[in-house]
Amino acid sequence: MTRHFWVLVHRYAGLYMAFFLSVAGLTGCVLAFYHELDDWLNSDLYRVEVRDQAMLDEFVLRDQALALEPHAYINQLMLSRESNRVFEAGLTPRTDPATGKPYELAYQNLRLDPYTGELLGYGKDEGLWPLTRRNILRVIYSLHYSLALDEVGVWLFGIAALIWTVDCFVAFYLTFPVRRKSPHPNPLPEGEGTTSRGFWSRWAIAWKIKWPASAFRLNFDLHRAGGLWTWLMLFVFAWSSVGFNLSETVYQPVMAALFDMPDLRQFPVPNLPEPRPEPRIAWREAHTIGRRLMAEQAQAAHVRVLAEEALAYQPEKGMYLYVVKSDRDISPDHAGTAIWFDGDSGRFGGLLLPTGENLGLTLSMWLFALHMAKVWGLPFQIFVCAMGLMVAMLSVTGVYIWLKKRSALRSSKARQDNIAGRVDA
Repeated sequence: MTRHFWVLVHRYAGLYMAFFLSVAGLTGCVLAFYHELDDWLNSDLYRVEVRDQAMLDEFVLRDQALALEPHAYINQLMLSRESNRVFEAGLTPRTDPATGKPYELAYQNLRLDPYTGELLGYGKDEGLWPLTRRNILRVIYSLHYSLALDEVGVWLFGIAALIWTVDCFVAFYLTFPVRRKSPHPNPLPEGEGTTSRGFWSRWAIAWKIKWPASAFRLNFDLHRAGGLWTWLMLFVFAWSSVGFNLSETVYQPVMAALFDMPDLRQFPVPNLPEPRPEPRIAWREAHTIGRRLMAEQAQAAHVRVLAEEALAYQPEKGMYLYVVKSDRDISPDHAGTAIWFDGDSGRFGGLLLPTGENLGLTLSMWLFALHMAKVWGLPFQIFVCAMGLMVAMLSVTGVYIWLKKRSALRSSKARQDNIAGRVDA
């Protein structure tokens, strides 16, 4: 395949991606600080005054929440709690025995005072419109990965991410210097044709931004050099976006083929033919079992447990999930080490270590953590924010370059037609 072919691939891939990546980049700037902004905008929903008394036990609070909403299950319990945070319980509808259908719940969650158990409020899905202080971050998040178009948008963005992943390599190849003496349908800026210099000295031009320069040259240099300097992070964003939007159809099969990565949907066991909505083992007892099993597995795997994070029940597997922070997690602020055990018998089901056991899983955890700015604190959040602007800039400059070349080709063709007309006359 000729270089011109890859130029065309890059051009039309970029034209498809430009709008999606501009939206993703600009919204990603905001989402790098999602939790900080959410706390600022909705602090009244999440925070309470710290008191000089002990918080209620999380299992007591769960029981009080269920008493307020008897038609619901609460399948997740946070064990890592802050003294100024409300107790929030997500609600899953029970099945109505009379109809065999789930109850219709008016609310998605409820919030309790962690010191008294007093009901502070209910939460419901207010939708994306109209735009309010409560939902503005959810609107931005929905725009970021689906243009707020639900499943259709997820697929459109997923296709753009897949094209972006491939185009990362095409674009990198196109930065290599060209050795040619004949005219080319897509000439490089003046001064970058064939020379007698070596490859590295000629390629060094691609990493630089010429200043002062014409508007076209400046945009061309920003596009090419900006893509080179940030190439690795661009690839991280591209491939992890495939993982978010096309996990089952593309990402999981590729990572399984390349690195034998396990399918976490089937881990540690496939889903049951029918969900078991209520385990026989009570939650407090399950917590005790989870701590014991985690201690045993951590010792065997030489893992150091730092703090417990959550206890959850997965009806589709009929298993409890006990999550902790450990020295195998990429960031000590985000737990990913977990064990599963049967909700009826307490039998150990499986251990998941986010890093150090499977290369594909380790790479995936790093990709997703980098994409969501969940490592290295504020400095990396600022970097991800800047990368969002970079992605938008690369999209805009790419379209600008295409428009200018298209205009130049049309002008050249018009001149040639005019000359040919005069000759014929």
